[in-house]
Amino acid sequence: MRKGLTLASIVFFTVSVFAQTVSEEKVFVKNAFINTQLISAQTTEMLPKKSWEFKIQHRFAKTGFDSTLVQEFLGMDQTANIRLALGYSLGERLYIAVGRTKFLKTYDFEAKYLLLKQHKEQTIPVSVAFYGNMAIRTEKFPTVPQNAFFSDWKTPFEYKSAHRYSYNTQMIISSKITDALSLQLTPIFVYHNLVSPGQVNHTLAATLSGRYKIGLNSAIIFEYGHVINHRKQRGENFINPGAIGVEFGTSGHCFQIFVSSTQSILDQYIYTNSSIPYSDAEFLIGFNIKRNFWRR
Repeated sequence: MRKGLTLASIVFFTVSVFAQTVSEEKVFVKNAFINTQLISAQTTEMLPKKSWEFKIQHRFAKTGFDSTLVQEFLGMDQTANIRLALGYSLGERLYIAVGRTKFLKTYDFEAKYLLLKQHKEQTIPVSVAFYGNMAIRTEKFPTVPQNAFFSDWKTPFEYKSAHRYSYNTQMIISSKITDALSLQLTPIFVYHNLVSPGQVNHTLAATLSGRYKIGLNSAIIFEYGHVINHRKQRGENFINPGAIGVEFGTSGHCFQIFVSSTQSILDQYIYTNSSIPYSDAEFLIGFNIKRNFWRR
């Protein structure tokens, strides 16, 4: 009898401790975003475990509220920019991807690692992810003009393989404020091995972006970037990039359509090339399509 009571007590105690542990387990916030990317800005969202992601990013040419709106059919008749990318999940917190962009015939390799996950109890109120991208332009370099020199004005200039490389690193900080609203703040560091005379190799920027849910599978998305350093060296009228649009998605699909102030897709060029002036009432139309595939 004593052995039976002792065994029952041990079982009861074990179950009680287990139940308490489960009840105290942290519950992570889910679906702050439904895509690894908003318009151009990265999110803290990761690829589902054991999955592939195929992504199409398309930017039409510039148009405006004038005759080009109809004659160029929203910019679709002119030269567009497009990027195709394929990503793979290496776990719940890490994925890698490779992409190819039409502009400068650029190939890029990216990786994202989720450092922190937001808790529902707000003990950790934000999610934090680290993102890195290396791009290689494969388009032929232009002909070097005569009497061209490096910045020391002594060494004759010549293109090198290293000049094709550019880099982009980000620390993405996001928070799901309410069931409908998610916001992000992203410090960005861009570095080009080769820049035009008078320009700087490194660029510091910060992006504010977010998503506001308006339906079961739909939301308004937006982003605005601010270049911090050496703005005058990039032009007296340097314009920061911005975009706004809508998205429709499920766990496996996501479609986004938007208006933007820049045709660039990679951050290495978004924050080093001036955008279209907002006062000119000109803009670009673009869309992103994502499809996930699962591996058993």
